[in-house]
Amino acid sequence: MYTINMIKVIKTIIIILMFFPIPNGVYSIDQNSKDPNFEKAVKYFYQKKFEMAELMLQEVIKKDPENSMAYSYLGDIFLEKKIYDGALGLYKKAIDLDPANSENYFRLGQVNYYKKLGNVALENFKKSLELDKNLKIAHYHLGLTYLMLMRDKKNTIESWEHYIRLAPEDQQYESIKRVIELLKDPNFFIPPLGGDITIEEALLLGGGSLSKKDIQSIDKKAGHESKKTKEKIEEVYTDDDL
Repeated sequence: MYTINMIKVIKTIIIILMFFPIPNGVYSIDQNSKDPNFEKAVKYFYQKKFEMAELMLQEVIKKDPENSMAYSYLGDIFLEKKIYDGALGLYKKAIDLDPANSENYFRLGQVNYYKKLGNVALENFKKSLELDKNLKIAHYHLGLTYLMLMRDKKNTIESWEHYIRLAPEDQQYESIKRVIELLKDPNFFIPPLGGDITIEEALLLGGGSLSKKDIQSIDKKAGHESKKTKEKIEEVYTDDDL
């Protein structure tokens, strides 16, 4: 039986999972360019002036349709706007022009995750690691995909254990480790897609086997969490800096 203190710990873990930031430099496309419009577009992008950046990137592509970086940044803007099919096409174009760029495959994985294409997202993340074994955060996203879309406890654990081995300096190291320990609990199982209990509730309340009555009872004792903690773990993909 999960105690009130354990539930509070798990609540904290869920918040960390939801808002786990993508470290700076994950999308480190080379910004070397002689095109002043491209340089301005990049500045606007990192200032989060996405409308201006988009207009300038469109102009860059008109003048230089072989500029893979322009397609990549434009894909990021579409991803920010949740125009997933548009982002998908832009990343694919960037990959056609620069097939060795691991970060484009990483972003492609994110788009396919949002489109709930789990197997395709896994392929993309794995490809990004083939091209750059130092892209550590891809292991985290592999685990997230295994958890949320594939309901695969074993591979979630393996991916996240690999991630924390590679990134022991991560500020959320201990919290990710606690999630792994919870998933390893033989009494915990991941609820199926479309079931009465969500992943969030399972992590919060101790397992997919809990009934609605159990959930209401424990939730009442623990104190209702805010709406923020009820948001889906998919929000881990929200990355203001892209």
